Amino acid sequence: MHNKKPRIENQIPKVFISYSHESKEHQDRVLKLSNDLRAEGIDCLLDQYQDSPPEGWPKWMDHGLKNSDFVLVICTESYYEKVMGTEEKGFGIKWESTLIYQYLYNAGATNTKFIPVLFQDGKFANIPELLQGSTIYNVDDQNDFDKLYWRLRGVKVEKPALGKLRELPLKARKTLFISELIDQEEWEQAKWKNGVGYLWSKNDEGPPAIILFFESMKKGEKLFSDLIKKVGQEDKLEQLRVSIVEGSVPYQKDGYFVLIGENHSAILTTINDQKDLESVEYIAVNQRFHRIYTKEDSFNLKKFKEEFEKYKCYYIGPGVQLGDGKGPLQFEFDSDQFILKRNIEFRNYDDIPEFNDPESILKTEEVQRYKF
Repeated sequence: MHNKKPRIENQIPKVFISYSHESKEHQDRVLKLSNDLRAEGIDCLLDQYQDSPPEGWPKWMDHGLKNSDFVLVICTESYYEKVMGTEEKGFGIKWESTLIYQYLYNAGATNTKFIPVLFQDGKFANIPELLQGSTIYNVDDQNDFDKLYWRLRGVKVEKPALGKLRELPLKARKTLFISELIDQEEWEQAKWKNGVGYLWSKNDEGPPAIILFFESMKKGEKLFSDLIKKVGQEDKLEQLRVSIVEGSVPYQKDGYFVLIGENHSAILTTINDQKDLESVEYIAVNQRFHRIYTKEDSFNLKKFKEEFEKYKCYYIGPGVQLGDGKGPLQFEFDSDQFILKRNIEFRNYDDIPEFNDPESILKTEEVQRYKF
């Protein structure tokens, strides 16, 4: 039974249909399926065409399974439960399924005969496990019905002659674009090491300012002078990304982070202006950050936020801290090197994801344990 000769396209196939008698409606649609196949030359064997076979139903089932070219297994929840023995009724299905399992076992689980079939409301879970690896047909779908029909006929789509492989396309040169907005070497030389200070007007004379404290005024002025050449006295394209991240951080004392980085969307605009954006595979950007320690909520930061909300803009510029840092904070600054900005990010440390975020670096253990 299992070493069948290849089917001839015009040979009439014999098909046995195995299903569950779970309802009148279900029996009717199984009968319609059988009738539709018979109308197109498929010799379907269905128990509904028999009143009482002389040899008895068990032998009739056995002969039908043995002598058919294919067996359509109509998979429903009821069919599955009867096959698995979880439903008491349905001895015919239990008998048929036992024969089917035995045939598959004898064939070494190589299945070319038993075809799982679903109606539109059928589910994959209703298919007995031994047949779940087979091609499944939803016979309520015309396309699937046609595929099943031609499979029963033994007709396959003829393979065209093997053509010549295409020539390999020239691989586009991918480049690494390194943004020079934040020059790491220049920032290392300027030594932003003493945190930040804040300025605001007592008489509502203008927006507030963030002052970055460098080792010397000269080095800070040089760094900001070079930045102004790149982004302008007013950063209209928001190329600089300034963010303040508050909240407790593992292994760090109370305080917050100030980060100076690069706006990714502005970088993409710059790349597109300079070269073909699609030729750029990698983009390298830089950022600098500092941990500002405070024993409690910073009054100066809170005041800066209030002033920023009032003016919707702020300055950022260079300065130096004066004194030994033990008394009230004193510093000097150079307003000629201020850059006017309108965007700033206020974030909480707990809201920052560990990956794929401009501030994700703050989540690394290296930063968490770093002594600023």
